[in-house]
Amino acid sequence: MLQLRCSAQNYDWGRQADNSEVAKLARANGSSIDESKPFAELWMGAHPNCPSKVKSTGESLQACLDKHPQLLGSTVQKHFGNQLPFLFKVLSVAKALSIQSHPDKQLAQRLHREHPKLYADPNHKPEMALALSDFEALCGFASTAELQERLRRVPELAALVGAERVAAIMALGTAPAAGEEEEKQAKQALKAAFTALMTSDQAAVTAAVRSLVTRLSAAAASSSGEGLTEHEALALRLNQQFPDDVGLMSAFFLNLVRLPPGSAIYLAANEPHAYLSGELVELMAASDNVIRAGLTPKFKHADVLCESLTYRQGLPEVLIGSPAVPGITVYQPPFEEFEIHRLECDSSETGSDYGSANSSPSAVAASAAASDAFQDQPRMTLPASEGPRILLVQSGQVEAEVLGHLPAELETVPELERGAVLGRGSIVLIPAGVELALRRAEGLVGWIAAVNATCFRLQDARQTAAPAVAAGKAARRAAEEEVPAAPALAVAAL
Repeated sequence: MLQLRCSAQNYDWGRQADNSEVAKLARANGSSIDESKPFAELWMGAHPNCPSKVKSTGESLQACLDKHPQLLGSTVQKHFGNQLPFLFKVLSVAKALSIQSHPDKQLAQRLHREHPKLYADPNHKPEMALALSDFEALCGFASTAELQERLRRVPELAALVGAERVAAIMALGTAPAAGEEEEKQAKQALKAAFTALMTSDQAAVTAAVRSLVTRLSAAAASSSGEGLTEHEALALRLNQQFPDDVGLMSAFFLNLVRLPPGSAIYLAANEPHAYLSGELVELMAASDNVIRAGLTPKFKHADVLCESLTYRQGLPEVLIGSPAVPGITVYQPPFEEFEIHRLECDSSETGSDYGSANSSPSAVAASAAASDAFQDQPRMTLPASEGPRILLVQSGQVEAEVLGHLPAELETVPELERGAVLGRGSIVLIPAGVELALRRAEGLVGWIAAVNATCFRLQDARQTAAPAVAAGKAARRAAEEEVPAAPALAVAAL
């Protein structure tokens, strides 16, 4: 395994050091902390904007991967090159992040080509957010019925959207679209309304926001806030953070989602969102591309954001995790680059074997054979995975040791350590093919970023299908040439 030194980002929306999990973990990981700065994100990965470093050598993780791509495993190398396919973060959110989306691959490539300083990566950025504390966010477009009610209640919003576009929203049915044509009409009406709002003249936005804030403040004062909807109360809060900002108005178009600790949401490319408050673990494809349109002093690309959104309506799916074995919970989104595992273990608990979805049956069986009831034996084993993993210890302590022999291809990597005592703030890269034993765990809570198991199943399926595909091609060629196809059928039978 490789112990890593990871760095924090001091964005304005972060929490002050004494109230920031990011700052506390960064300090425990070995970083010096400037108490006067907000701490927003702890980055764990190889992205050049804030690269992790190998603790023993000081070189960047990407430099190490370039020298030793076998750390990634053959499947990841074939699919992603010498790149770690995910970027792992911890976030401490004190105030709202921007109204934003992340581009799909095609749009990311175009934006990178046209604006390389603004969009540094030609890659998409699906992501998953997992709450460490109570967490709230704006995610995805609200239902038609909710939008209609908000447009009725908030005349200042309706004025910015425009009468014609409001009428188009009001004309929509509130039941789910019955067919493709109805769905197309709903998306067109929503796109027209949202685009009109987000590209409104700033003078008009300022006037509308101030009118709304005055009205809502008076209503809150007269009723102790009980007369306000949750979106109206949020509008007052956002105005304190970003006065006169169109992002305040855009919140009425979006779902307000609140998550308790241990639950997660995932966001595909081209979906609008904004994290509002809380502490969370975040995992995403290896990209730092963000298209912003509100609630930010940074560059806004509202026209690009509005043009690229899917305009899909409805609440995001909430993941509560699936127990793999005692002590392990797996959160698996529909993205091949990543999944998250929650690791919890204590020396007072019975030892167990950790069998994730991307572990082979033989690896799980070997792990079971390696574990017994003695204190000196593993309390938990992490079987070898086909891809790399990053383990973050959030709390507690554990002795981690490589089980058995390293794969032959890793024997030539001098930076690898066979064992270490890991505590709060420890961050390690577990290479592909490496099995770990976790001993003498004391209140261990950790998070593992891994390549999504479906990536390996798809690769296996491709390899399994290859002979049949070849047989089919041979059969077609034989038919075209009027040659008997028996050899091709023999290949298919294999």
